[in-house]
Amino acid sequence: MKYVFCLSSMVWLLCASPVMAHKFSTAYMDVTEQQGQPVLLWKVALHDLAQAGLIQAKNNHQVSWQQVLDSEPQLQQYISERLRFSSAVGVCSMQTAAADWLVKREQRDTYLILPLQVSCDSSEGWQLSYRALFDSEHSHKLLLSWQLSQDKVDSVLSAKKMAFPAVMPD
Repeated sequence: MKYVFCLSSMVWLLCASPVMAHKFSTAYMDVTEQQGQPVLLWKVALHDLAQAGLIQAKNNHQVSWQQVLDSEPQLQQYISERLRFSSAVGVCSMQTAAADWLVKREQRDTYLILPLQVSCDSSEGWQLSYRALFDSEHSHKLLLSWQLSQDKVDSVLSAKKMAFPAVMPD
């Protein structure tokens, strides 16, 4: 009887449909300073960008480099709408060029690495506002490494905390 139970259990396990594990939506950003200006390096999973509809791919987990390049206008617009860097005197300009983008496999995921050049009129009161990917994945997190000469801090930005340093109410 034991053998029948074991055999039937093994058959059931082999016939059961595979379960797809949910991948966490996590991006990374390093903020450093070069020649008095902030430099941002955003690492975001290709499947997160595809799931958000920013890269057109039949399968969110199989995105080609050509599909990334074809999506450059959408990605550029998305970055300008969802990422903002400001200083004490206002919003800073931000740009990225597809020629500088890289794809890298890390931690069983493939990431698009986007260097972002920022130009601010002031070196005081710098702040990052991050609103990317929360619409498509509410549990999305940004692991932020804020490595400026005066401040070296790691932080997590989420749908509940979208700015660093946090704005204090007046």
